Amino acid sequence: MGALIVVLVTVGVLVDVFTGGSSPDSGDRQDVVASSPAGEDAAPQDAASAGPLAGAPVSHLIDKIRNPHVRSEKMLAGAPVSDTVGELPPGGDYTRSGAGRWHGVGTPGAVAGDPGRAGVRTVTYVVEVEDGTDTSSFGGGDAFASMVDATLADPRSWTAETDDPVVFRHVSVSDAGAPDLRIRLTTPETTRTLCGGEIRLETSCFVGGGDASGEMSGAAGEGRVIINLARWVRGALPFQGDVGSYRQYVVNHEVGHGLGHAAHRPCPADGDLAPVMMQQTLSLANRDLAELDAGSEYTDDAGDIDAVCRANPWPRPDGGTASSH
Repeated sequence: MGALIVVLVTVGVLVDVFTGGSSPDSGDRQDVVASSPAGEDAAPQDAASAGPLAGAPVSHLIDKIRNPHVRSEKMLAGAPVSDTVGELPPGGDYTRSGAGRWHGVGTPGAVAGDPGRAGVRTVTYVVEVEDGTDTSSFGGGDAFASMVDATLADPRSWTAETDDPVVFRHVSVSDAGAPDLRIRLTTPETTRTLCGGEIRLETSCFVGGGDASGEMSGAAGEGRVIINLARWVRGALPFQGDVGSYRQYVVNHEVGHGLGHAAHRPCPADGDLAPVMMQQTLSLANRDLAELDAGSEYTDDAGDIDAVCRANPWPRPDGGTASSH
């Protein structure tokens, strides 16, 4: 990928949706202001804890003005079509802002997929949590890593692909070589810095592009999967309180971008399972997403603008015989 940066934003990101659900005297909560993007004078950091992405775009237009090599999806152009579309559900407390650095979590060594399969490619990844994040509400950083490992190892995930078979390998942040992907649990304010965004909706994103030197928030061969902590804690309204399934979805969706599935997908027909590359964080309805201006695919290619799908966290929900990207 060279130095090319690809920012695949799963729609616009937050301003501040952290209302209620927390007490100001919560003992473990951190409100550290995220550090500024690293500049020319920034001190070098190791790949396991490097700071925020240098020059991260703040809008779709600025993407194109500042760097013609940055490719970005269309940002949200207007307010949600109702009071609830795309909103963060009520729920537990979460850390609003972290330190803008990450540390490795989990136990490296997990392998998912069949290495002996013809044409298979191996994708290495590390799992990290932003410094200053209170992880106690979901079992700690190792629990986050275990969920990532289990999701990618599930036979309904990306290893079931037939056209582009994949093997995932969880490697250590201390390994000499850069991983292909850095999967990072990230506070909302740092997510906004990295992903860009103008509308008060909490989303995650994939920040793509090779970075062998580690100057852009940690060396990675393909890019960084940014998982929004607010969503990890509270989930999304379309999943109707099933936070576990939502976590599987957001991992599969953003890793899907990292594997090269750049485009989002509309709901194909009313009542179908949603494609994993549909923006299910916001809605399961093509019309909602079209009115949010979330992308032309919801109007030009949807076929049935009134189609409403069912939540689905998996690329291959049947285990490999049919695709639901």
